[in-house]
Formats: sequence, C-alpha cells, structure tokens
Amino acid sequence: MFLKIASSITIVICCTLLGMQMSYRYKQRIYNIRVLQSILAHLETEIVYYSTFLSQAIRNSIRTLDGDWKTFFIEVADNLENKTEYSLTEAWNKSLNKIQKNPCVGKTELDIMYRFGLQLGNSDRQNQKKYFEIAQQQLKIEEENARQLHLRYGNMYRSLGLLLGLGIAIILF
Repeated sequence: MFLKIASSITIVICCTLLGMQMSYRYKQRIYNIRVLQSILAHLETEIVYYSTFLSQAIRNSIRTLDGDWKTFFIEVADNLENKTEYSLTEAWNKSLNKIQKNPCVGKTELDIMYRFGLQLGNSDRQNQKKYFEIAQQQLKIEEENARQLHLRYGNMYRSLGLLLGLGIAIILF
C-alpha cells in the first residue's frame, strides 16, 4: 500500500515538473527576446554613434547581459576576431545554425536575425540605424506574440502536467 502511494506521488510530481518545464520554455522565450532587444540597442549605439569595430562592439554590447543569445554573439565576435570565417554573413549564419537547436528560441527570431545579419555592415550609418530600428520593431511584435503564447499555453502545460499526473496515479491506484 505504501509503495502504491509513494509511486503515485512520484508520478504526480514528475508530470507536474514536466508541465512546468514546458511552460518555462514560453517564459524563457520572452526573456530571450528582451535580451536580444537590449543587445541590439547596445550594438546600435556602439556602431552608429561610437563607430566601434564590429567584434569589439559586440563584446561591449553583451558584457552586462545574459541569456541564450549571448553565446550567439560571443561566437560571432570570436569568428570575426579569429578570422575563422571569411565574412560577417558567414560567421553570422554559422552561429545562427547553432542557436536554432535551442528550444527557447523561436523560428521568427531566427528569421529576423538572419535578415538583420545580411544587412549588418553593408551600408552607411544612417541605413544601419534604420536596419536596427526595423529589427527592434519586429522583435517588439514578436515579444507580444510570445507573451500571448505564454498566457495561452504556459498555464495549459502547467495544469495539464498536474492533471496528467493525477490521471495516471488514479488509473494505477
């Protein structure tokens, strides 16, 4: 009897934690979009106003921030400094291919950053500023979409995890 109760409690806890983990992905995606917006704002300041070299501008922009996108920008800066890639676009795309495996990064953010990477460094300061503004506006829209998804599916996954655990425990008990 004790074994059944202990296994039922374990099942409920595990399913609840699984539901919370699924919900956390939606919350983490919102955080990652905010971090990405902050990095782009810092990067815009470094490039447009200070005229810093791109690899150093990237390092200055990510110094105080954290998140999944930080590793992306560190890798881009390393590739540019070590000249492991021939161009910024190649370094950018190589790093994007690595970060797309992250479950907390959405496809639309990857598309926005891909298009942004194609334009980065290919024009004068005024046009660069426009590209930064466009990317930031798109990310604001995507942040709102991610927030809507979190409200809809985040609570659902938490509740579903608990209910699934209770259902399995009842069936096995």
